[in-house]
Amino acid sequence: MSNHLTADQVDAYRRDGYVHPLPGLSTAETARLRGRLEDYERESGEQATLVIRNKGHLKLRMLYDLVHDARILDAVESVIGPDIMCWSSSLFVKEPQAPAFVAWHQDSYYWGLEPDDVVSAWIAFAPSTLENGAMQVIPGTHRAPQFPHARSAPDSANMLFTHEEIAVDVDDAKGVSLLLDEGQMSLHHVKIVHGSPPNRSAGRRYGYAIRYVAPHVRQRGDMPYATLVRGRDNHGNFRRDPVPAGDFDPAILAVFPNRKPVQHSQPGE
Repeated sequence: MSNHLTADQVDAYRRDGYVHPLPGLSTAETARLRGRLEDYERESGEQATLVIRNKGHLKLRMLYDLVHDARILDAVESVIGPDIMCWSSSLFVKEPQAPAFVAWHQDSYYWGLEPDDVVSAWIAFAPSTLENGAMQVIPGTHRAPQFPHARSAPDSANMLFTHEEIAVDVDDAKGVSLLLDEGQMSLHHVKIVHGSPPNRSAGRRYGYAIRYVAPHVRQRGDMPYATLVRGRDNHGNFRRDPVPAGDFDPAILAVFPNRKPVQHSQPGE
């Protein structure tokens, strides 16, 4: 069954810069994904959120399959067209009762992708609620000029890897929380102002963000790789990602090692 957006949903995305909630995975599917991530953490002693980032879909084969999922791609196709490349993906975990938050920011400030036919599909591997720090967006800000960003205060709990945030006043009261049930997803534009508050709940908040681009998009930065997931690439602006043979394929890690945040690529949600 098609998961394409309705005309009203497409209009809302064009106007507001986001659309939610959208159907995505079943609770059984998200439980399997969480279980695999938690198994990895127990076996390795690593935090999955530090490893499943930048090119997270190349690290775990089940995530590689996920970025090709027709339910996700149908929705993405509705806003960027039938030819789709997965540029990157990252896992975001907020630990319970922790002060960490994501400051207001625009992904476009960091990524160096032009034009802005770039959309993030944010999938809830567990419910995303007000209590556990659901992502918030400021509607319509994707249509404004690029905002300046600056370093956060040194003692800030800002989770952004660059420790930067928007350097102009943001009216928090205009923020819309993207509340999602387990398995649901949202789409948001590369230029929309967004962030998220701390997790005040007793459980983890899990989100997996997949960054999709149309093949005509170009990158100025330092990660000129992508995976063609639907349609054709008639532009050749990105080198093709290697295909993982399995989990944590050594050939993949040689190109995209763990624990190496890529500047201008994955600041936050």
